[in-house]
Amino acid sequence: MAFVLAPASAARQEAPAALKKSAAQCFGKQHVGWQELIDACTKVINGQVSRKHKAGAYYNRGSAYLRLGGGKTALDDFNSAIKTDPTFARAYVARAGILIGQGKADLAMADLNKAISLDGKSSPAYSNRGMAYLAKGENKKAIADLTKSIELEPSDAAGYSARASAYMADKNEAQALADLNKALQLDPKLTIALMNRGAIYASKGEKEKAKSDFQAVLAIAPDNKQAKDYLAALNKG
Repeated sequence: MAFVLAPASAARQEAPAALKKSAAQCFGKQHVGWQELIDACTKVINGQVSRKHKAGAYYNRGSAYLRLGGGKTALDDFNSAIKTDPTFARAYVARAGILIGQGKADLAMADLNKAISLDGKSSPAYSNRGMAYLAKGENKKAIADLTKSIELEPSDAAGYSARASAYMADKNEAQALADLNKALQLDPKLTIALMNRGAIYASKGEKEKAKSDFQAVLAIAPDNKQAKDYLAALNKG
């Protein structure tokens, strides 16, 4: 995001240089760690900047909080971003992601509908709305939205993996397997795709293929209990 200072008062002539440095860090022009980004965005939020840049700073700070595990604080910042700039589509998508995790699919759906109305080419908006539909058990709608997301971002492995989950919920293992194969072609270390493909192979009685996928998960994440349990069950059988 390009950064432009809003007009400053005569009493704060010392602010622009320091604020520009903080803005460069907050908006990614200067690479810093997540905590430094939070500090920089806080300075931007408290400075004399345009409404859109204040909203952007809230959004970036919320994203950093989310990376550090601060979901509640991140939600507060996404709320502030939307309040500051109600046309900020990405902020609605980010807030919806948290709401889905909280089991609030209906609230998430409202945010995602708004995001799509603001930006009809937002792959994350369609992807998250698809996952919200999936959480509500509306599998066909989930598949439709996830398909749209893939059309917009055809190289996104997570998109194929997400649609595979919708196909699995819809009892369509063949389509799910095709999507998981594509996801793993794009990202061989995508553990959720390996887990789901292993589960499908196990359900089809293809034990060696299933074992291979669960072993691949453990090579990436040695403490994955679900993969260990699947392997133990397959070895007993």
